Amino acid sequence: MTINLTGKTAVITGAANGIGLAIAERFLKAGMKVVIADIDPDSIDKQVSRLKSEGYDVEGKVTDVTSESSVRELAEFSVSKFGNIHILCNNAGIGGGAADDKSLWEASISDWKWVLDINVWGVIHGIRVFTPLMLAHGQEGHIINTASKAGLIFGTSLYSTSKHTVIALTEALYAQLKQVNSKLAVSVLCPGAVNTNLNSNSNRIRPVDTKSDEDSNLASKDKSLESKNFMSTYQSTVQTRMAAGKEPSEMAEMLIQGLENGDFYIMPSRLEDAVVDERYKNIQMRKIEDLSKSCPQFNWSHLQ
Repeated sequence: MTINLTGKTAVITGAANGIGLAIAERFLKAGMKVVIADIDPDSIDKQVSRLKSEGYDVEGKVTDVTSESSVRELAEFSVSKFGNIHILCNNAGIGGGAADDKSLWEASISDWKWVLDINVWGVIHGIRVFTPLMLAHGQEGHIINTASKAGLIFGTSLYSTSKHTVIALTEALYAQLKQVNSKLAVSVLCPGAVNTNLNSNSNRIRPVDTKSDEDSNLASKDKSLESKNFMSTYQSTVQTRMAAGKEPSEMAEMLIQGLENGDFYIMPSRLEDAVVDERYKNIQMRKIEDLSKSCPQFNWSHLQ
């Protein structure tokens, strides 16, 4: 199926770099009008100026996806510039190991709030603000929420917890829009390892009070409960895989192909599905048979 994007409007959050920027560039090349939304004003100015100089129909809007009012301002801005919105990409997020420097029991409320406010509430705000507008104009459209392959495999971290939630949200949105016979399609983008600056960009906007363990839930200094640096090993594994991962432009092409295929779960090649398959095998078996296969991000040699 060939999709016609020419002349239509897309709004993309987290679009001043990484996957979001690659998607914006790909949509522009397809003849779309694009609003680039991001928390970083300097990056927006740089990318919008560059893309306008190349002749593209693009605007930028500083947006904090954790704020409903900021997302509403983005919607009003987008409509005022380009009229009806046809594609919404709830893409803004943090990750790359940045949020996962502590075990679950050591992570503070501030750590959890930072991750969930951006990765989950950012999507919720996008759905609540834009879906009514896209339903009201009655034209065909598409909502794409960026989750992660981490949302389809064995949970490992604060990040994966947030991405499992995004997948559940998107599945619910798909089912409910079908119930009302909407012309809006829905997909969830689940990239694997991608070579971006996600880790450094996430750390750049990380609240200061999440960067130490002063608010740790551990009341005692019991050595048996110390994390023994296993989260540092986990972070290193994640960052190594990202550095060797696909380029953002490849993810943008994967998205276009997924849209043309009518895919709901837009994912890398089936050759990379082994860990996803392992999770569902565990569910069918009612137990976790092999942690080294289910959760290869951690070192399990101490259990052997």
